[in-house]
Amino acid sequence: MPGFKKSYDFANGEVLLFNKDLEWTSFDLVSRVRNTLYKITGIKKLKVGHAGTLDPLATGLLILCTGKATKQIEIYQAEEKEYFATIKLGATTPSFDLETEEDSQNDCSFITEEIFKTAVKNSWAILNRFLRYFLPLK
Repeated sequence: MPGFKKSYDFANGEVLLFNKDLEWTSFDLVSRVRNTLYKITGIKKLKVGHAGTLDPLATGLLILCTGKATKQIEIYQAEEKEYFATIKLGATTPSFDLETEEDSQNDCSFITEEIFKTAVKNSWAILNRFLRYFLPLK
């Protein structure tokens, strides 16, 4: 297979890409990888770190770095990211997320595609203004 690496040097550093499973924490994956690599390599204190936490209810790319490559984590964290979401209109939960069961379902048949797109655009504008106050400046 072209481009496939046949040997790895986890102590000197490797960058590993994982599709994090639903309900796993980022630390769950780091711990599993660290334990697996210990069994394979025998290195007890192998550094393994992740380049950004994903919510346990999120799936997607989680970048793990081993050994000396953990010094590159900030580079990956600074990169632009893209998020995808599945939205269920009208459903509510006590926690405002999937941590709790739906407690009501409201009629949303009046919401057109135009109304939805406008609402999303306005929500992102508000969120971006809010986040500027809390995110470190570069």
